[in-house]
Amino acid sequence: MSNDLSIDLWTDLVCPFCYIGEARLQHALKEEGVTAEIHIRSFELDPGIKEPVSSIDRLVQSKGMPREDVERMEGQLKEMAEGEGLTYSTDRLMGTTVPVHLLAQYANRQSLETGEKFFREIQAAYFAGEINPFDDGELVDFAERCGLDRDGAAGALKDRELLNVVRGDQQIAHKLAVSGVPYILLNKKLAIPGAVAPERFRDAIRQAVAL
Repeated sequence: MSNDLSIDLWTDLVCPFCYIGEARLQHALKEEGVTAEIHIRSFELDPGIKEPVSSIDRLVQSKGMPREDVERMEGQLKEMAEGEGLTYSTDRLMGTTVPVHLLAQYANRQSLETGEKFFREIQAAYFAGEINPFDDGELVDFAERCGLDRDGAAGALKDRELLNVVRGDQQIAHKLAVSGVPYILLNKKLAIPGAVAPERFRDAIRQAVAL
């Protein structure tokens, strides 16, 4: 049985708006009774980061915002996430997300459904404070718990072909003038930029199905 929609979803592990937006997308699909094949696409929000640091410290540094403003923003995001039924810890690490993207692309090789499931589960664990995804050993352990082959997952972290896929996704995003995520493309035609309001997700889904 074919799906009603194909969805390309550019996202990054550490992006709270991706976490919230993806939940809103799933809710909207369910409410509209629409089935979709979701293709997880790689996007690095903070490619300059090297070593894991506190997410609040990193945002203070990278955004040039006062700490109290960042903490207030995190509190607001926590409320938004919880409104979507999500767990959200404001005490998180931030680091390079390339290894997670490599594993997501490895999972995509199995099937797009496997890739979407892996990314959704690791992002939920990250925002719940249940995993340090910036430790390769912990990352491989988690991949195995998600049903991926352990040796294959470990090899994916050093796979140049998968890295080329990650970079290729970012190049496509650049050509589409994508500057932030989530960026959601329905049937290669209709874009939803950002974690828009739930009704906008529903409207876009109805419009895309009708095209």
